[in-house]
Amino acid sequence: MHIINPGPEDFHMHSLNFSDGVNTIEELAHWAGKFGLTKIGITDHSQVAIDTQNWARKGPRSTLKRWKNVHDNGVEVVFGVEGDLLNEAGDICDNIQGETSSLLILSAHERIYQGDPQKITEAYLKAIERHAPKITFLGHPCIYYFEKYLDISAVIETANKHQVPLEFNCSNLVNGKTNLANLAVMLQKADQIYVNSDAHVLYELKTVREAGLEYLREKGLL
Repeated sequence: MHIINPGPEDFHMHSLNFSDGVNTIEELAHWAGKFGLTKIGITDHSQVAIDTQNWARKGPRSTLKRWKNVHDNGVEVVFGVEGDLLNEAGDICDNIQGETSSLLILSAHERIYQGDPQKITEAYLKAIERHAPKITFLGHPCIYYFEKYLDISAVIETANKHQVPLEFNCSNLVNGKTNLANLAVMLQKADQIYVNSDAHVLYELKTVREAGLEYLREKGLL
């Protein structure tokens, strides 16, 4: 198993500007430097999630093209989208306000997925086969959502075949939202993983990724 980002890089977090994070983009960029990170991906939820959850539109996404890190802290900031798996046909939403990104997380969320929950494995497999070239990684595949119906081994096999990494989501581990049996299978079978915070608050940005890395050390995987 290859860990793509074992160093101070975190590619999954959420802002107040566009989805359900508590902190603004400026705060994330500033505090990432304070916490020793050198590269972050701010990956707010997709438009279908924003619409479904009735989150307020707080600003035009297109303005990010003018954004620069003014904090002089050496942190490289990239903007991505946590896209949503929509149904068993493998349809996805990969944009915010029509804006896509080269950093695309594909995740399944309980209140956003519109298909038959019993076909969640089929949904993942179809989505990977259809969209693999633009998927940076699968977000929190070991979350307890759909755990009753998810064949994690089949998802990992297809992800490996198409060279799509999977995510070890540290917030879910710390907050008790991880199916540990599925996580054990992923850590055994996945060819590539990302280790990310999925931070929604600064405390998570500061602490949970290190907790995840320590978990990997204890398992002899890092």
